[in-house]
Amino acid sequence: MSACSNQPQFVRDTDAPDIDEYALSLRFDRKDLDRLYLDNIDKMLSSKIAHQWEQSIGDSPIVAIFPMRNETSEHIDKALDTLLSKFETDLVNQSRADVVSHENQIELIAEVKRQQHTAYDPTRLARYGKQLGAQYFVTGKVFDETDFAGDERRVQYTMFVQIINVETGKVEWQNESALTKAFIR
Repeated sequence: MSACSNQPQFVRDTDAPDIDEYALSLRFDRKDLDRLYLDNIDKMLSSKIAHQWEQSIGDSPIVAIFPMRNETSEHIDKALDTLLSKFETDLVNQSRADVVSHENQIELIAEVKRQQHTAYDPTRLARYGKQLGAQYFVTGKVFDETDFAGDERRVQYTMFVQIINVETGKVEWQNESALTKAFIR
């Protein structure tokens, strides 16, 4: 890299080790996802329902990763999919649960995303779960509060991660995480 250049340059993380330290938008970046993940995964794996899975005799419980509802003004759907894939990894590697492959759910996920702004319907959830052979869903929802002051903007995110019993629609576990991003001068 030329130190004299005032022109923008493309760099990789090995060229600029602090590249991930700066927020470039109000959407979730890797650092945000890591923080949200750490806020949730240990609590999930040490929850009462996860302990029940570990203690169950016979077949392992079947868990499916289900899309998170994006109730924000930001385009964070891909980031939420990444976060769910991180949960999927640890459920596969650190729990007794059998996890239904996220990639095998493409048609079902597309249907859910089309209907995600409709009212919650436990019977629909049960139908999707039966199609996947799942007993539990790991899912969630994200909301935001956006404030403006002059040309500055702040987005306060609240995320709820859940484990839902497919048959009953009962929320077996839930955790809340918060994160704020802003554009300030």
